[in-house]
Amino acid sequence: MKSIFKIIKATFLGGILFLAPLVVLLVILEKGYGIIQKVTLPLVNNLPKVKVLGLALQELIGILIIIVICFLAGLLARTAKARELIQKLEDGILSFVPGYSFMKSMNENIMGIESKDDLKVILVPTDAGLQFAFLIEQIDENNFTVFVPDAPNPWSGSVVFVEKKDIKEIDMTQKQALACIRKLGFGSKELLKNKL
Repeated sequence: MKSIFKIIKATFLGGILFLAPLVVLLVILEKGYGIIQKVTLPLVNNLPKVKVLGLALQELIGILIIIVICFLAGLLARTAKARELIQKLEDGILSFVPGYSFMKSMNENIMGIESKDDLKVILVPTDAGLQFAFLIEQIDENNFTVFVPDAPNPWSGSVVFVEKKDIKEIDMTQKQALACIRKLGFGSKELLKNKL
């Protein structure tokens, strides 16, 4: 009975961690769209009241402005100064948000963004057998910090400390491992063929 509540709790918390970035993104887009509508209203008041695909001209201009701003922000984010600023923010503030680094890495994988911060996929022994884990960092020559995700929700899991001798390295991307975990292990036959 206790384990059922533990599974329900882990699944519920994992759902919150999965939805939180999406909700924040929607709130930011909604607020940005509201601000841009206030800016575009005086510009389009003198234009004819035209609707394209059910959207008023003001809404279309607002959406185009948001797209342009996002594109320009993407270009700005590629500069060395912006990357340095983002790194300082992540190291100084966002590192205190539980699971931020892992969520960022997973979201980049989901969106297909190649990241130098992809976590190395490994297998670690558990009471039930080998389990997927992500190598977080090396503590010393012999000990490592790893994150062991839960299935089907890899947003929750455990941080464990493992000796080097217990780590089995496998050639697999973080994206492949996450997909396999979310599908309760389906597809592992091909992923782990000749690797165990």
